[in-house]
Amino acid sequence: MTTPFAQEKATRYLPAALQNSGIYHIAAVRTVDTATFVDVRITFIPNWWSMFSKTNFIRKTGTDQKLFPKGLVGGVFGEKLWTPKSGDTLVTLIFDPIPKHVKQLDFGEDDKTYIYGVQLNGKELHAAEKQINKEKEALKWIDAELAKSQNNEVLQSYNDENFFRKDSARIVGYIRGYDKRLGFSSGIIYNSNELTREDFPTTIKIHDDGRFEVGLALQHPAIHYLVINDSAIDHVYLEPGHTLGMVLDWEDFLQRDRYRNGSYTAKHTQYFGVLGAFNQELFGIDINKPDYQQLRDAQKVVVPIDFKHKQIRQWKAEKKRVDSLLQARNAGTKLSSLVKVQVDLAYANYLFEYANNRDYYSKQDTANQILRMPISEDYFDFVRSLNLNDQTYLVSNDFSGFINRFEYSPLFPWQESSRAKDSYAYFDSVAVKHFSEIPLMVQVAKIRTVQYQIAFLQDSIQLDHIIGQATRTLPLDFLKAEVFRLKVEKLKRDAGYDLPDTYGANVFRKIVDKYKGKVLMVDFWAEWCGPCRAGIEGHLADREKYANHADLAFLFVTDDSTGEDFYKDYTEKQKMVNSYKISNEDYLALRELFKFNGIPHYVLVGADGRILDDNFQMHNWKYELTRRLPEKFPLKEFSAIQQ
Repeated sequence: MTTPFAQEKATRYLPAALQNSGIYHIAAVRTVDTATFVDVRITFIPNWWSMFSKTNFIRKTGTDQKLFPKGLVGGVFGEKLWTPKSGDTLVTLIFDPIPKHVKQLDFGEDDKTYIYGVQLNGKELHAAEKQINKEKEALKWIDAELAKSQNNEVLQSYNDENFFRKDSARIVGYIRGYDKRLGFSSGIIYNSNELTREDFPTTIKIHDDGRFEVGLALQHPAIHYLVINDSAIDHVYLEPGHTLGMVLDWEDFLQRDRYRNGSYTAKHTQYFGVLGAFNQELFGIDINKPDYQQLRDAQKVVVPIDFKHKQIRQWKAEKKRVDSLLQARNAGTKLSSLVKVQVDLAYANYLFEYANNRDYYSKQDTANQILRMPISEDYFDFVRSLNLNDQTYLVSNDFSGFINRFEYSPLFPWQESSRAKDSYAYFDSVAVKHFSEIPLMVQVAKIRTVQYQIAFLQDSIQLDHIIGQATRTLPLDFLKAEVFRLKVEKLKRDAGYDLPDTYGANVFRKIVDKYKGKVLMVDFWAEWCGPCRAGIEGHLADREKYANHADLAFLFVTDDSTGEDFYKDYTEKQKMVNSYKISNEDYLALRELFKFNGIPHYVLVGADGRILDDNFQMHNWKYELTRRLPEKFPLKEFSAIQQ
């Protein structure tokens, strides 16, 4: 039998109408009397793996009839195929012969089509006039939407008194090369109010013609990233009250699919509007950030003081390089300050991260003497080299990680504060000890503790007391107003609310309406989420005990990121009787509805369908039910109920 592999050069592929994968390409298709040979070229990260299965398929374009492979040359079905150093691999799938009249094929696996309209004659496809006109119309729409914003005033400095300003921002854009056959019509921005630890994920609406739009609430200028088709495709810089125009290119999505280790930077993104040039400049500057893939090994083999000194040397070198780059580009003060902060936070976060989880790792590797070495308090003195009063820090997309790590460092002793009569006075005293003042970053960290401090308070006098302590030394009226708003939001949540008339609410109603009359604890989870599965497995005994309770039900919701086979096995094993696997897009809509970026996340629904708590504390669920609904769940009787 002659070799089925194509004799042409590896870099040549058959033209296709639409590509939905950056990894798989069709190099050649040949049919003989007994078989059709399809040469599939894999372009991937060296030393990463792909896999072929008997559910791979080809089909005549425009039909539903699939052919499945009966053989594979260059690999084994169901086994990992490792990519060599070249990043390039060729395999041949063998199918039953296709009819000679077939001119175009689709290629995919299971329910996903990777490539549409492979041209078997090898002739290049030319952009249809309709596609060209579609882009022209989209650009006209972007221009019109930008004109509507009528706001040409941008901040000149991040130390401006108008830095903190509550307003909406909007993004309007177009995805060049989008086709609804790609299988998605929405994306998401994981928006957060970092001052208060509140999440506000916001859905990106994608129209059939490739236009997209999203509006989100801001408290100050900030960098966000867009997640479309499970790809964090690009960053955007926004200011309150402004509209930003964008053009994305599907080719960048495909390259991100190929370079899944995050090494690819989008090359075709364009920005428009009064913030457009700033975005183009900002994201055109590459920062050499520390390598997180090396961090785990460093934690095990490098002693803390050596790690710190090495990273500070690299930090200083990067600051010097970036300074020279900014000078060469004649960058303005505003751009320079933000880029420099991006460098500072990248390296500060890396130093924080080294110290994080060392206790956990030392318990896994008890013989490792380096992991057992304590981190001295002076390890964290690198923070003193930062200007913790600089509002620019809040703009960076790395600020969330920084403030979170800062809160759990000795510079902000959160755990020790619980023993003090006045936690906020204690925070202030520690700040003065370390910094000779109470810098802005400490004030922000204080605000971020308020939600936790007031979560379980029922007495209004206690509530007002905590709010008073938290706001006593806050320097800005805006920050004080945010704390007082947290009190208002708490009271609203405690009172419960009806679902709004939105797409996400309707998705949720379809799930929960059949359980009217029962109190529901809804668990949002996914296969890949370790804490989600730990929580589910930890409450298995509870589900068994209360399986037949007349007034209570446990519900579980996941999306397509949870594999079908895993979903079936896991929900059965864990006795997750009331389980729902919904589309990624519907799941995003529920994220927006209940304002959560991360999972696990829990929602408590009343017997009448009202939302009693959209951020329910599942670890303490029995106490919470008996506290909130004692008439249904009396403490003594509820804890003693048997199946």
